Amino acid sequence: MSVLWSSPLGPMGLLVGGGALLLAIQRHLSPRGRQWLPLALTLAAMAAWLIMRWQPAGVGRWWLWQAPLGLETALGLQWDGWSWLAGWLAFMGAAAALMLPAWRPRPGFTPPRLWTPFLLAASLLVMTSATWTTLLTGWALLLFLTGILAGTPAEAAPRAWTFLLSAGLSLLLTPLFNGLGTLDVVLTTSSLNLQAQLLLSMAVVIAAGVYPFHVWLVARSPRARGPQLLLHLLPALAALHLLSRFQVPLLSSFSWIALGIAGLLGSALAAWAAADDDRAWVYVAINRATWVMLALSLSRETGAYRMLFPLAALGIGLTVWGLIPRLEKRWLRWLALFFLMGFPFTPGFLLNLDLSQLAASVLGFPGWILVLLAQTLTVAAILRPGPASHRSQGRWNVKGKEGEVKDFLPGWMAPWMLGLVAAFGLWWGISPAALTTTAGLAPHGVFASAWAQIRAAGLLTGWMTLLLPLLLGWLLARWRDRLFAGQDVWLDRAASIADLGWLVQLFRAGCHYAALAFGFGADILDGAGQFGWVLLVLLILWLFFR
Repeated sequence: MSVLWSSPLGPMGLLVGGGALLLAIQRHLSPRGRQWLPLALTLAAMAAWLIMRWQPAGVGRWWLWQAPLGLETALGLQWDGWSWLAGWLAFMGAAAALMLPAWRPRPGFTPPRLWTPFLLAASLLVMTSATWTTLLTGWALLLFLTGILAGTPAEAAPRAWTFLLSAGLSLLLTPLFNGLGTLDVVLTTSSLNLQAQLLLSMAVVIAAGVYPFHVWLVARSPRARGPQLLLHLLPALAALHLLSRFQVPLLSSFSWIALGIAGLLGSALAAWAAADDDRAWVYVAINRATWVMLALSLSRETGAYRMLFPLAALGIGLTVWGLIPRLEKRWLRWLALFFLMGFPFTPGFLLNLDLSQLAASVLGFPGWILVLLAQTLTVAAILRPGPASHRSQGRWNVKGKEGEVKDFLPGWMAPWMLGLVAAFGLWWGISPAALTTTAGLAPHGVFASAWAQIRAAGLLTGWMTLLLPLLLGWLLARWRDRLFAGQDVWLDRAASIADLGWLVQLFRAGCHYAALAFGFGADILDGAGQFGWVLLVLLILWLFFR
């Protein structure tokens, strides 16, 4: 039984075992049990994960064997403070998602709440993987379970599976293109060549939902906020944690930085111009994931130091952003803005310092202006007034597309969860040394003190990057109806262009016509209508008489 509190297998085994039991008895569960039991299981595993905080780093489990074709293979789990921190953020996000009402299960399908423990366990497996075999196994499970949740509504399933399969294939090819002879290589000692860096980066940005690789997260019919929060949070945390375990200089190249700036502006425009609050909520989450990736590209740190504050900022910010519709308080948008935009004394403040580096060079200054514009639109999207339909969604009955779903969870749970998440965010923002120490790293410089971060923020290169978009975004949100009265058609057109749905349709049409052309050519060369034999005779005659 000591494995429950001395190894990562304990919380993961609790989630998988309990989740399997819930799946087995789901037909006998009442609506109340379908809401309470997944949440209770997640909280129990969360308590076991909390106990793991005091286990020494390096404790893990290893299984070695020789796979077919003589390939040396190993399954291994590693344990350190960095893995614990990423897992704790995942637990808080999953618990918050399960506290949201109106998951709207599809008739005849397994309720999505029952898949949450498995998705959480898969993300923990990716975070604690010690070898390529373990990582690829966990990654495949994570993307498979993500696809199950992303497949609701049904029309979103083909697009989601296409992108998720691409992410899985990219990571699968990474060790092959890197020239690894075996799959028992420990990840912390793996070095990547340029091709492997590109494949790893593609896998990460797709799983994290970074613009413009975000389209699998967007559905025409909006998903319920609970599964939507899981789709934004758990794959992103696992992917970004994975990225910190490798040296990827490719992310600091000019092309990736330019793509990040364009993505930040495009997602901000889509969020601000969205016609409904559901779509704006989704694109704000996509925008913050893109913000994190852009800050990573500009960061001068390496390893876990590079990812520490971006990971905490994304986990805390999106969890707070997800809980807002549950509590129905207008001032909570300001709390979400506080964490999402990286105010002082939050983990995200350091990211604004990374973005401000663009203003220090002639080549980067136009990019900095575009970043300010994108941040302004993001602030306006966060502060936009919610429609009356969201204010009318009470705590106890939420009407979804499949009928009325009763909420059996007490109203005090969501405020308690919001307070817990905000407390961790403030603690790590006020005391960066606490966050650094929790991750098992040595505090130094801006990682040791909030005042060191504030002193590092210059007037142009720091505070203006934060405060100018805040002021302009607040004014834009306040005067939106006045400035853009009667411009609904223009806003809808801008939103439809920025969401890149048209690009996906164009790509699908191109693939369709390419498949038709390929099939037509194959029919001809295969002898359809005897024309292939004519071509063969002409080829032989040409070879003889040329």
